[in-house]
Amino acid sequence: MFNDNCARIANSSPPAELPGMKIPVLTILFIAAVAGGALQPLRADTARVELRGKWVLDPSGKAVGPDSFRRGLQTSSLLWRDSALLSAGDQRSQYPGHLFLIDPGTGRLLRPPMKIIPDEKKPGESRHLDTYRSIPNSDFEGLAADPSARDRLYGITEDKVPWISVLRLEKSRGETIVRLESLTEIRFPDGLEPWDGNKNFRLEGIALAEKPGKAYLAYERAGDDLPRILEITLTGLAGKDVVTARDLGISFDGVTRRPDKKRSLLNINDIQFLRRENRSWLVALARDQERVLLIDLDKARVVRWVDLDLRDPCGGRIYWVSPEGLALDEEAGRLWIINDPDSVSGNYRRRGVKKADGMYARYAPLLFEMKLAELFPSAAGRKP
Repeated sequence: MFNDNCARIANSSPPAELPGMKIPVLTILFIAAVAGGALQPLRADTARVELRGKWVLDPSGKAVGPDSFRRGLQTSSLLWRDSALLSAGDQRSQYPGHLFLIDPGTGRLLRPPMKIIPDEKKPGESRHLDTYRSIPNSDFEGLAADPSARDRLYGITEDKVPWISVLRLEKSRGETIVRLESLTEIRFPDGLEPWDGNKNFRLEGIALAEKPGKAYLAYERAGDDLPRILEITLTGLAGKDVVTARDLGISFDGVTRRPDKKRSLLNINDIQFLRRENRSWLVALARDQERVLLIDLDKARVVRWVDLDLRDPCGGRIYWVSPEGLALDEEAGRLWIINDPDSVSGNYRRRGVKKADGMYARYAPLLFEMKLAELFPSAAGRKP
């Protein structure tokens, strides 16, 4: 159970694996039917895993923030790149509009937050760049890496203006900076409106498709209480003012509510593309239900999900985790999840206590690691 001693350990040194603790821990095994080498969904195609996280701290091992408005790092996206993880600061972050480079082994930032910098204003530039400069805390929610250009990233924003941005990592005087190359507004399909009319239930994730020049977008939750998977064209993006997304018609009808979270609606807060077992998949993170969903793109439906039991480094249960970022390392068969510790109502806290304490009170995010084999049990022990 989490205690003050755990808080001191996390704040003074890199989070370490405790004796007898393994990450992740599979609590209920799932038996899959295999036919022709492909995963075949069963009637109750679900599993459950317990994961213990690592506190995400600054390079010196201390929590970042908070203040009266900011919520610490407030991480809300995740991307595996080389040997580290990239995340972005949300609009209530101490560092909105910044990227964070995270060591997955320790949870520490590898360098100070990197600001996303637009070029100086010049005649004839896109109107979106001027709008971006006027917003002090743009709402970045998703990141993707361009495989054709090593230092190019795509980012998406949700609140205020739904943009897809082209970002470039550059070296300047020995430091890495993030250059904002372009912004394009995303137009949604006709009739698609966010849940409860709230613009914060729109774009939450981006993943590049196997087909070059295409990307998938996670639309968190629509007015019918269900998410959407959208698709956009990336070709010629830098010269476009607006790009229109289309709905792929992915079915979420078979996803039942968790028995222990019966009032939680379904939403999607990040996605990653995966080619495995001769099929195209999207791995999706459902924040409120605390689940990882496996979407078969060929069948256009969810075929499996894993219920997450997300805990702090000492095994303490958490009242409100809010997982919002998802990253994959296919070669090593690993998946990472990071949470957004924003907690306006004080609901980011240990279960059984009325008020946040320790790292919870400091809005420290948690980083979790899981094996891809948990999603593909038929392929356990095989290389991706």
